[in-house]
Amino acid sequence: MRRARRAVQKPPDLTSLLDVLFILIFAALIRAAAADQNAQAASKPAPQPAPVPLDPQSLRARALADLGSQLAARPSVVLRVSVKGTLTAMEENGKAVALDTPLLEHSPDPDVAVSYLGDRSAELRLCRIAALHLGAADLGDHLVIIAPDTYLAELPHALFEGLHHDVDHCLTDQRGIAVIVDPTAAKPSKP
Repeated sequence: MRRARRAVQKPPDLTSLLDVLFILIFAALIRAAAADQNAQAASKPAPQPAPVPLDPQSLRARALADLGSQLAARPSVVLRVSVKGTLTAMEENGKAVALDTPLLEHSPDPDVAVSYLGDRSAELRLCRIAALHLGAADLGDHLVIIAPDTYLAELPHALFEGLHHDVDHCLTDQRGIAVIVDPTAAKPSKP
């Protein structure tokens, strides 16, 4: 009878060992996924707060500062204009070129007397003349400074109007930015 007992003994059950092994592997996978998720969250930048809308005065100040820096980066071309209606000189990069280009012509119309040549032909506008002398296709990267030799109020009407038209045409025709600068010296007072 002793022999029968030994033969009846069962081998140990491995089911509980497999269960424990499965639980350990599952826990390790969950821990690895959590660590990967934390690493991804740490690599993302923190969300930026929504920008506060600026008031019109602050927007204006920023816009003017931005325009000023953009214009300051452009090379300038100075066009000297005489009271007689002649382009007398062009200055760029410290070099001055003497010119004698008429900007006005006598008109056969007795009511007009004098007219601005640039109003008649795009080739006779200041920015086009400057582009030709510079050998440039356009003035898209320049600041054109129109400097009359006298106060704007003392210019002949046709020249005054023509110069202002040329400022507008400079942008549309030559992609340049032009500005008329009144002489900076104070006008002497009459005794």
